[in-house]
This record gives sequence, C-alpha cells and structure tokens, in this order.
Amino acid sequence: MNSKIINSKATSPTLKIALSANQFSIIYRESVKEVIARLPTDWSAISKHNAGWSKNRFDASQYLRDSERRYAMVLKLLPQLHGTRILDVGGFLAAFPLTLSRLGYEVSIAEKFDYYGGALDGIAQLLADNDIKIIDKDFTEPSDMDNLRSTFDVVTCMAVAEHLAHSPRGLMENIHLVLKPGSDLAFEVPNLAYWPRRYSFFFKGNTVLAPIEDLYYSASPFTGHHREYTIDDARYVMKQSEFKIVGEYFFNYGITMRNVWQIIKYLPAFLFKEWAGVILIHARK
Repeated sequence: MNSKIINSKATSPTLKIALSANQFSIIYRESVKEVIARLPTDWSAISKHNAGWSKNRFDASQYLRDSERRYAMVLKLLPQLHGTRILDVGGFLAAFPLTLSRLGYEVSIAEKFDYYGGALDGIAQLLADNDIKIIDKDFTEPSDMDNLRSTFDVVTCMAVAEHLAHSPRGLMENIHLVLKPGSDLAFEVPNLAYWPRRYSFFFKGNTVLAPIEDLYYSASPFTGHHREYTIDDARYVMKQSEFKIVGEYFFNYGITMRNVWQIIKYLPAFLFKEWAGVILIHARK
C-alpha cells in the first residue's frame, strides 16, 4: 500500500470531513493491519510495567479492531472542530493518528516510545513514514512545552488519564498550553460506573480495580489502570483545567450479545448513559 491513501496536501478540510463512515473503516482497518505487522514477537518490554499487556493475555489486533467504534466517535466530532492540525497524546499503538494522517490531517503524536524498550520502534517508523511528527515528551509529567505553546487546533487524549497514578493536573495543563485559544479537546476515559462491572462488584464481590495479577507481576511503576472516571469526575477535571464542555458522549464497544444472558448483563449499559462503558468529552479552550 502507498504510504498515503489520501493526498493530505491536495485534500481540502471540507473533503476530509465529508468522508463516509465506511471510508473511515476501510482506512482504519488497513492502518490496523500495518500496525500489527510491525509489532515484535517478544512482548516482554511492552508488558514489563503492565502484565495485563503480555502477549498471551492482550490481543492487540482484537483491541484495535474493537476500538474502531471509539475512534469513529471522535471522527464524528471533527466537522465541529476548528482546524486540521491535530495532536494525539499518548497514542501507544497509534492506529488512530495514522488513520487521521491518511484522511488528510496534519498529525503529531506525543509519545515516549523509549518507554517500551524499542519494542514499538517499528510503529514509530511507520508513523514517520506517513508524515506524522513524533513529539518525544511525556505529557503526563512536568516538561518544557513552551516551544509547543498554542500550536494545535485539536488534541485527542484517548484512554490515557486512567493510567495515571497521580493527579491528571499536569496532563491537562500541558494539553491546555499546546492548544490554540478556542481550540478543541477530545478526552476519553473508561467509565468507572460501567454497569457489568458494578453488577459484578455488588452481587459477586469482584473488584472494579485492575486485576491483582496484573499489578502483582508488573514492575514499578505500574502503568495499568489506577483510576477510572465517572462523568462527574470528568466534568470536574475539565472545569479545573479551564476547559468548557461542548458535548458529552457515552457509548460501549467490544460487546457481543450472543445469548439471553449477555443481553440481560449488558442491556443497562445501553439504556442508561451513566452506566455505559466509555465517556467521551468534547471540550474547548
């Protein structure tokens, strides 16, 4: 495949955001294939600080396929956003920023690929080959961001905040700094009040935290989920970070309801937004 599916320099913003959901799916799924092809056979460096990411427990291909719905939700927001210069914070496997680049956006990714001991170098090279700028900074930590001040039209921060063992304040301040005035943030976190997990906790006594085996066999610092968010948590973080909430979205993904029990188990997560699996906040600086 050519490194670009769509010529980003020749495609106008109007054409880019007019792409159908089917066109997005085609491009995203091809991006997923290329990302998976560049993953190493040895996952020890990837799972060192989170045993839940070990190769025998984490199916990266299935995760990225399921995540198509998450990223499609953000794609629906793009026509409402101002500009085409996008920064994806903490992109990890990076199929989404790769797709955005191929849709014609000017994309950067803030990621410390060194954290993974060279295991994701193939993905980093794939991004560079697709004109994606890699910003070698950890946005969750204090860092000199002055050279990035008021640079981006959009920041996407997808499934990052829940991995923090400390305050999200630094992350939010860094995001606020690099956004232009009036620009937009897509902030996504897993919902702590997700119905199947609540049910399992109240009626079976199961934990709502990361599995103990993930924590026990991970090197310090543990990089799994430390604190998932309720909608009130997410609203509080936006307010304290001086972002104005434009829209709130609740959805589920990766769920297959093949029998009556699964329907009973998951149905409340679809009926009541507060019990959905994922919270997506569209906020504006």
